[in-house]
Amino acid sequence: MRTHPLRQQVISEVHARPFQKLYSPLSMIHIGVVIDEQTKLSVIQREVVNLAHEMGLFDAPLASFFFCRNDVCGLRFEAHNEFYTLTAYRFGSTELPTGFQSRIANLQGAFLCGCELICASEVEDVDNWVRSQFDHQIVGSELMGGYAKVWTDFHHRRDSGLTRILVQDISLASYQRGRLLQRLCEIEVYRHMALLALPEALRAMPRITHLDQTLAQVSARLSTEEPADLLDELTSLASSVEALAAATANRFSATEAYFTLLDKRIEELREERIEGLQTIEQFMERRADPARLTCQSAGLRIEKLSKRIARTSQMIRSQVDLSTEQQMRDLLRTLSGRARSQLRLQAKLESFTVIVVTYYAFDLIERSLRNTIQVEHMLDVALYILSGAVPMIALLLWLYIRRMLRGIDDE
Repeated sequence: MRTHPLRQQVISEVHARPFQKLYSPLSMIHIGVVIDEQTKLSVIQREVVNLAHEMGLFDAPLASFFFCRNDVCGLRFEAHNEFYTLTAYRFGSTELPTGFQSRIANLQGAFLCGCELICASEVEDVDNWVRSQFDHQIVGSELMGGYAKVWTDFHHRRDSGLTRILVQDISLASYQRGRLLQRLCEIEVYRHMALLALPEALRAMPRITHLDQTLAQVSARLSTEEPADLLDELTSLASSVEALAAATANRFSATEAYFTLLDKRIEELREERIEGLQTIEQFMERRADPARLTCQSAGLRIEKLSKRIARTSQMIRSQVDLSTEQQMRDLLRTLSGRARSQLRLQAKLESFTVIVVTYYAFDLIERSLRNTIQVEHMLDVALYILSGAVPMIALLLWLYIRRMLRGIDDE
């Protein structure tokens, strides 16, 4: 027995991105960065390792995921297909990590979103603490069966450009705390990644409408114009739709996947409503679902338009095939008429053929008799009998010719 070459990779994948064991109080800065097509992951990994060294963390490996820490701070790096996340931790304090945003300014990629997360267990005046942190409508709920509370406004702050999230730790266990904080960070990233398709969907909608109207016009002209004349126009329309589908399919598929992850992360929070506040789930249903439905609608319209073009193309091809079959039928009918005319002409010539053949048969028999019968009296009698047999010879030849042509006449 030999070891499967992917065994270790499969085993490691289950434990590739574990939750951290964290304690209150602490603060975090979590950012999501979109990876440019020209940027290599290896370059990003080296830059993140250098960042860890600047923070005094010298055990950071060159990998697609790592978490390293000391007693004061920590750094978590996680690479995905089209983005990566960085999380800076400050342990034992609700003061945010200092200098982190200036250190990441030169990292590769396009900054998309981020959040400032403060987790505290002992707060003297919770209401005043929450109100002092936000300038917009607050969203909040109890989490994990009442073991924690969360508040946010999902607005980017003017000073940092990041969303602030407050967590009151009531009685969370260390790994529960790590899972909860990671889920909140993922909600922030996934909602932004999911909405990347919205501008593309809004740009595509007018073009989809134009293509839809063009197809309707082509379909309406099927009854008045030759189908073959519309094939070029329909082919051009189909190529435009397929080009649009190819340009948007990946983004729309990714958006649907991100929305699914977003729903899953919100479900895992096990929210319970705080009187007077929207929950995170209610906020997303109110604010993010319209964008989700717009992206879904754009994708479905492109798919349905492609199917309608295929049906119209099939209809035109059917009409062209019917027209071709009609032309072939007319051609065969013409050839059949010509064959029948030839047979009728041949029938009219049969009488002349019988006369000619009878003449040659009579002449051949007469010559044979003259050369074989030497007695003049007997020759006269034979010629007399031959002359009387001419009608019989003609009848026999006519019957023979009719028998030969009987199969041809039937065909």
